[in-house]
Parts: sequence; C-alpha cells; structure tokens
Amino acid sequence: MVTATEAPYSFADLHAQLGGIPLNRIRMRPSPGSATESDLARAGKPVCELIDGVLVEKPMGTLESLLGLYIGRLIAAHVEAGDLGVTLGEAGFIRLGENLVRAPDVTFIPWSEFPNDEVPADEAFWTVAPGLVVEVLSPSNTVAEIDRKLAEFFAVGCKLAWTIDPRAKTARVYTSAKKFKELDEAGILSGGKVLPGFSLALAELFAAPKRKKKKPR
Repeated sequence: MVTATEAPYSFADLHAQLGGIPLNRIRMRPSPGSATESDLARAGKPVCELIDGVLVEKPMGTLESLLGLYIGRLIAAHVEAGDLGVTLGEAGFIRLGENLVRAPDVTFIPWSEFPNDEVPADEAFWTVAPGLVVEVLSPSNTVAEIDRKLAEFFAVGCKLAWTIDPRAKTARVYTSAKKFKELDEAGILSGGKVLPGFSLALAELFAAPKRKKKKPR
C-alpha cells in the first residue's frame, strides 16, 4: 500500500491500487500519497475518503443518496428502538489504518465499540469496528474498488456488509471479504446476529423512489 511517506511507482500503479476507478474521482491536491487526515477534514464536498494518502471522491448520485437514506433511516429506527448502538450516514468516517479513512453509505456500530457507552464527540474520525456497513453502488464504482473496501472493513472486525445495486435490482450479503450471498429483487436483507430482528425486502427498498399509490376510498 501507498503511505504518506511512500510514493507510488507510477500513476498507473496508483490507479490500480485504487481499484481502477474513474480518474476524475482522484484529487491531485495534495499530491497523491501525501494527503493526511487534516486534508480530509478540509476536503469539503463531494465527500472524500482517504486511501493510502490519496483523497478519493465518493461517487454518490441522487438515486444512491435516496436509497442510502431510506435504508439508513430504517436501520437507525431499529437501532434506536433496541438501544443497540449508533447509525451513521454517508459522511460517517471510520479510521481503518494509517492514512486510511473510509465512509460507507450506512454504518451500524454497536455500543460495545465505545468505552463507557459514549461516542467520541470530539473526534472527526472514529477508530471502531462496525457491525454492519452498507454500500449503494454507483455506475462509477468498480468491482476491485468495492472488494478492497470490504476487505479493509472485515480486517478490522466488521461482521456484516451489504452492497446494493439499484440498477440491477440485486444485493450481496457479505459475512467475510470473500464470502457472500447474492439476492435478487425478491430477496430479503436480514440483520441476523449483528442486527437482531431487522429485515428489509429488496422489493420495498427498490420501490422507494416511486410514489405510493393512494388507496381507493
């Protein structure tokens, strides 16, 4: 991996390390390999992640934001009702290593990750192991990019990950970086032991952008 003190061999090497993402998502200031958490804190919009000392913009279109908010709202309501922990949205930053800060679209963190059951209110980036992370895929996301991101989360102790593809109307449920089950539109996302009692039909999620028909009187 590239660190703040180790430059990539070439831009092609850097591009490959980042999963072959579109070049317009890679910020050149500060120069790749030299960006720090302080730079990330000043990065502004769109939301960026810090990957091996490189600021990388998250691809988040309107549809992805809508679906992320929908599923995040449902998870947050379930988490709050059971006092299970904390739910973060698309700008919820998780520190996974040196010069490596990620921001899933939705993150559930159990109370067991916080000393004294209190969140670190004065920290911009949290060093915790999420119970669940959710990514709503955008057209510019690459397979290699997502594979790397999930591997990083599972490496720090994440238990469950969901990737949602709104265009294919499918989802993948990961229980490790390499083990997943693919669901079609008839499938149901289950929180299992990580988020007990939570379930969401994909048909309901993918219907979220549509206006609900009024019932006849």
